[in-house]
Amino acid sequence: MRFAFNPGRQVTFGASIRNPGPWPVTITGIAGEGGPADHHVFKIARLAANPADEATAVVFDPAAAAPFRSIRVAAGMELPVFVTITIPDVEMAPGSGLGFDDLAVDYDVLGLPRHQRVPMGLHLLIHSASGYVPR
Repeated sequence: MRFAFNPGRQVTFGASIRNPGPWPVTITGIAGEGGPADHHVFKIARLAANPADEATAVVFDPAAAAPFRSIRVAAGMELPVFVTITIPDVEMAPGSGLGFDDLAVDYDVLGLPRHQRVPMGLHLLIHSASGYVPR
């Protein structure tokens, strides 16, 4: 997935976080990058999800998504999420780009907190065709 570099612009993309394990998990946080939030290049402006359980079909619909909160994901189920990021105001060389292809997910399983990088199944790229120097 490719977006043109435009500092301050917000872009939204969807991804699905699947629980392949035998036990339910509670997703407690999602970030575009790992590490401390003040070191992230991409700031998340909005995070929404379409929760589902064994009795509910998974719906991948941004219009039906609710603001993210801790959400239980049953074993074998998935959680569609919609992430809106703000493109950073950073120096870019002509033809360069910024990107990522996984999400940093915090979750609890069997009462134990965990953190894991989860592949999104896509590569998000912010591409600068002409370069940019912040003012």
